[in-house]
Amino acid sequence: MSLFSTYATGENRVTASILAVLRALSLRHTERILGAMLGASELELIAFSNQVSRGGPGVPDAMISASIRLLIETKTARNSVDVTQLRRHLERLNGATEKTRMLLVLTPDAARLPSMDALPSEIAVWSSFSALDQAIDELLGDRGEVVSEREAFLLRELQVMLEDENLLEAADEVLVVAALWALDEYRDTSAYVCQPNRTFRDVTRLAFYTVGAIAPFVPRIVETFDSVEFRRGLHGGRLGSLVDALVNRSLRQEGRDYKVLLLTAPDDPETIRLDAPVANDLTSETGRVIAFTQGQRYVSLARLKTARSTSELVDVRR
Repeated sequence: MSLFSTYATGENRVTASILAVLRALSLRHTERILGAMLGASELELIAFSNQVSRGGPGVPDAMISASIRLLIETKTARNSVDVTQLRRHLERLNGATEKTRMLLVLTPDAARLPSMDALPSEIAVWSSFSALDQAIDELLGDRGEVVSEREAFLLRELQVMLEDENLLEAADEVLVVAALWALDEYRDTSAYVCQPNRTFRDVTRLAFYTVGAIAPFVPRIVETFDSVEFRRGLHGGRLGSLVDALVNRSLRQEGRDYKVLLLTAPDDPETIRLDAPVANDLTSETGRVIAFTQGQRYVSLARLKTARSTSELVDVRR
């Protein structure tokens, strides 16, 4: 049960829960999650500057500034955006003095609703709860980020709430994992092995992102084991053969626990083959190439089958 189950019901409950978690995070992590939903990877809520020489006489030693107003409209029912209501929110922004003024419309829909096309896309930005869930996964899976136990706990609890409220897409999603070595291991073993009890959504297929592209095969997940002790001779069947092989080849440490996903083989008829790898073309606002995922990400299988680049897989939020 979600930590937020005692909040009032409805949209206010969901919004209050999200704000409660964002308020408890470090500024850097709040900026990262909001930036992911707004499609602004380099979002800066507060600027810290040293030796400021612009803007007037004198050079103060430092300056802390903020110039953003972000309104949020949350909908928990699909296809329920009220454009008239959003126009009223935009009127409120018109009177604001901040340099950056945006309206974030957060819904459980799979894509931006056509009714929002009548609104200025640079101000009225749509995002989904799935995008929020994805941003949390990216943050927690990024080894370059220091996330406290308290932050991780609150973020995971927020994901539980989103799942319990049926706000996430699940119909034809594919789990895409960062796979520096895992892709070769899959070709050899038809399995994916990672840290024990790693959280994934309830999906049926997996794909691998590595060397700037998503590999052109999408195996079916045959069976999942959340925590397996890797010890030779301890398990039977296909799982036992996998454990014994990886330990014997010193690819996994004996006695440690791992999560195991048994997959269909690359040449199995149940493994979907794409026409070609899906090249990563995602960039930041400054033009810097950014990884499609550093941990895990979810994409639509239908989109994945036709995409030629990863930008075609990202939610269209503007």
